[in-house]
Amino acid sequence: MLNSYKLRMNSLGSYEGEARRRNSQKIMDASWMRDASTKPVYVKWVDKGLPVIEDDDPVLYAKFNVKSYHNITGDEIAYLLQFRHEDIKNNPDIKVGSYVQINNEIDEPEWWIITHLDDRTQFRQFSILKCLWTYKWVSIKDGHRIIHECLGAPRNQSSYNSGEWLDYTFSVPENQHIAMLPTNDDTRTILYGNRFLISDPKRKPAIAWKVSKVMSSFNGAITKFTMTQEQFNATTDNDELMIANYYQSSVEPELPELEETPTFSDLEIKYSGQPVVRAGGGYKKFTLKTLVDDKFVDATGDVEWTIDGDPDKLQYIADKNIIKIKCVNDYSLIGQTFTITAKYENSLKSISVEVISL
Repeated sequence: MLNSYKLRMNSLGSYEGEARRRNSQKIMDASWMRDASTKPVYVKWVDKGLPVIEDDDPVLYAKFNVKSYHNITGDEIAYLLQFRHEDIKNNPDIKVGSYVQINNEIDEPEWWIITHLDDRTQFRQFSILKCLWTYKWVSIKDGHRIIHECLGAPRNQSSYNSGEWLDYTFSVPENQHIAMLPTNDDTRTILYGNRFLISDPKRKPAIAWKVSKVMSSFNGAITKFTMTQEQFNATTDNDELMIANYYQSSVEPELPELEETPTFSDLEIKYSGQPVVRAGGGYKKFTLKTLVDDKFVDATGDVEWTIDGDPDKLQYIADKNIIKIKCVNDYSLIGQTFTITAKYENSLKSISVEVISL
């Protein structure tokens, strides 16, 4: 009888403090779904791009608690998110740097990012910040320009010295922007000097920022980027897409010279809108016209079409005087140009076509 009693007591805990914690945890689990702060959430770790909820992602129920109250002179406040122990054990995505989707009071989904683990003795909670901005930037890898997108939590900072020494004076920009982003394959491409456009999209020109400090958290899951204000560059920045350094140059490339081949002005390549194709978009049609009695009409004979672009990136269908071209969904091609050339009888006609975003 005594041994049975000891085994029963040991199952509750080897000492009183442990038994109290286990009892508290059981009470918490039993009342979990009855708590007004409990909400259904999705947790998603992202290596590249933006978080997307898929059909097989499990729904978790977490307690959504206020950490501090809002002050109109400060940043968006942080909240606390508490998960069940079993959910933390069974879901490896529940960690610092992961995104959490939570529906607000009007049932609109909002994305948050886990920025810190409050490793208290019992009822551990995660600090989360609301993702208020989609950061977009351009990196160069193996000679290709790649556009990245990442959800992050912006914070403000002032009175920060950039430490740039110039003519025995310090450059001291007062306005600072802090971007809290997960440390992943995308954000590792952000280097000192990277530029961003961060402002009201309707503001023309947009406000530009430049990275002046990169600081990782101690566990490496979150990276904090400090940015100083920068002048908007109308030559290279795209304030419609809110991407800095979107264009390599505002000067369009020259057409290649066609040597030893007679060229005449009796051909025209017609198209709708602008001579552009969209990365990941549909086919763009180009039609060859020839001059007959001072009027351009469809060329009726055989037309030889050539394209100087990458055949793995460009797809086309040619049928007599019509060619349809589309570009694969590759952001590194945005801003680049290729040349379409039509040979008809003894004449040649070429046009330059630019790859743009959707």
